[in-house]
Amino acid sequence: MSLYAKRSPWPYHVVISGTGFLIGSQQAGQPALVSVETQSISQVAPPDYSYAGANPTNDREEPFQQMTLGLGLSIQEKWDDQRYVAANAVDLSVWPWLMGPEINTYTVASVDATRGIGKFFELGNALYATNGANVLKKAAGTTDTWSVVKTFPQPILDVVVFTSNFDGVQRAFFALSSGVAQWTSDGAAYTAMATFTALAFTVVGKEFWWADDVNRLRKLDTNADPTNEANYTSLIFRTGDRSASITSLLVTAGGTLVVAKTDGLYTLDAAGNDKELFPFLRNADLPDNGKRWGTFENGLYVAYGNSLGRVDADLSWTSVGPDDLSGNASGLSGGVTAFAGVETMFAYAALFDKDTNTGYLCKFGAWVSFGARGPRTSTLVSAIGSQGTGEPVHIDAWHGSVSIPFVGRAIQHLFVSQLGIAAGHTRTYIGFSDGSIGWMLNPCTPNPAGCSAYRYFVGDAWVDLPTWHGGYHASQKSLRHFSVTGPKIDANNYVTLEYKLDPTPSTLFTALAHTFNTPVYDRFKFPIDAACTLAALRVHLHNTSATSSPLVSAVSLGHALRPQRIMEFQADILCADGLVRRDGVPIRMGRTQIQKLIEAAVDTPGAVNVTLPDETQQQLMFTEYSLMQSFDEIGRKWRGSLRVKACSWI
Repeated sequence: MSLYAKRSPWPYHVVISGTGFLIGSQQAGQPALVSVETQSISQVAPPDYSYAGANPTNDREEPFQQMTLGLGLSIQEKWDDQRYVAANAVDLSVWPWLMGPEINTYTVASVDATRGIGKFFELGNALYATNGANVLKKAAGTTDTWSVVKTFPQPILDVVVFTSNFDGVQRAFFALSSGVAQWTSDGAAYTAMATFTALAFTVVGKEFWWADDVNRLRKLDTNADPTNEANYTSLIFRTGDRSASITSLLVTAGGTLVVAKTDGLYTLDAAGNDKELFPFLRNADLPDNGKRWGTFENGLYVAYGNSLGRVDADLSWTSVGPDDLSGNASGLSGGVTAFAGVETMFAYAALFDKDTNTGYLCKFGAWVSFGARGPRTSTLVSAIGSQGTGEPVHIDAWHGSVSIPFVGRAIQHLFVSQLGIAAGHTRTYIGFSDGSIGWMLNPCTPNPAGCSAYRYFVGDAWVDLPTWHGGYHASQKSLRHFSVTGPKIDANNYVTLEYKLDPTPSTLFTALAHTFNTPVYDRFKFPIDAACTLAALRVHLHNTSATSSPLVSAVSLGHALRPQRIMEFQADILCADGLVRRDGVPIRMGRTQIQKLIEAAVDTPGAVNVTLPDETQQQLMFTEYSLMQSFDEIGRKWRGSLRVKACSWI
């Protein structure tokens, strides 16, 4: 073979699906084939002139601002989701973002580290806690030490404080795992009941209720002596059968008694007959069901299995637990182990992940403005309110963890107390499974930044933003810069960033080599080769003092869309009788056969193999077809032609 043999598409201009064709030009001497990049998204007119309206192929800012709709969004859904994946000691229930609360801890000598803290209670002007068979007492005033003041022969199941109209004496009643119940009026002297055992207690207004068997309740005669067993014999009730035991006695905001058993919740009608409230709870028949509960606003919150439900005054059930967040793929998960409302501002809730043996402290509830949508798609918030005031409203949103994780221990009880605290403030006490006790000062305003007495976690805290795609899941983006905005950013309250260009969990984070500590606004460039389809962003908040925290109103990711280049080809395929190839040999096909072959290529749903005049082979998808007149550069005259357009197949 000659070294000078011509390569395909010679002696044609182009080969389509194995057949050679000649190309004409629109005018004599003009290019016969035009190849350009297809029109990109950069040519689209923006719908508005917000950040979202900027040309994405040049430089676009994507801000992350309010995050009040809560945790559990693993992958970005839309622009400004107002949600995040999870946090570590950052509070995003308010805006600007800030550090979570400072938590102090104390461990009592000779504590029962197996059963941990069971329940806090106030008696007189003192704060107590149960711990296995022990009763612990906090030192008076602002001293934060605890000591054992009583040890029963058996572990404590429940305790309640009741002040009877009979004598006006405040007493704490104790249910023990075996043996008769006991009571005290001063925390020092304890008296045993004559024969009554107990599983649980509660107080409904002036009425005292007592569970003393797996499904039996006793009610103290109104205004009678609570220490006299004869006053409990006239009103005895049964709830459910004996296959499931009573675990707690609860009260709704409407003053209705609710009996928690391992197989569900029950109540009594006016005639004293039992009524099972939510039969579906039988599917989570576990020993701790009903033991973890709390109140907030007008709701009674009860944990069954990994679910948390709110029982309203009308005895309706609303599932509100973090297990409802189906998009939550973070490590922050588990059943609710404690719950306590802090006035009407928010509630603290504890989660425990049994797989990792780790406890977390979360906040429940957030304030949003008009038109915001809650984390559950059915929750559409209208902030107009019944009075048409336009005030922000409360939504069911989970935030956290507002503390660092508690590895190896669970939070078993949360309790709000004002004892020994400055007027206008309260503390939330934390009872841990290892017997230690924690506490934190509650803010006097919904936003802790507005409370000068509030104390923050000190150190390195962070929040994971949803896996970012910028609205273009399948396209490369160049990361250009990252910026931080906030009313309080300085050398002692600053921000750093870690990122992943591959969000696979096993991939390590890379630290952006900059500390964002310039007041109000600070920006820094990414490395010039930072590009990704999906990115993981972890924003760190740092402080140096418990009295101060960074206040971050927004972080923003500057980026540019880099879509894959798609080339568009346009050519006029000569379609006539008597055409001559480039080597002077007549083409045996006539115009009818040429048109049939080109139309077959155009009608192909996918792509066809094409050899272009520059001898490159490509797969092209034909998109347009029309009949034209073109100039035959070989025959030097005008001929009929078929104008086609095709784009590269990628």
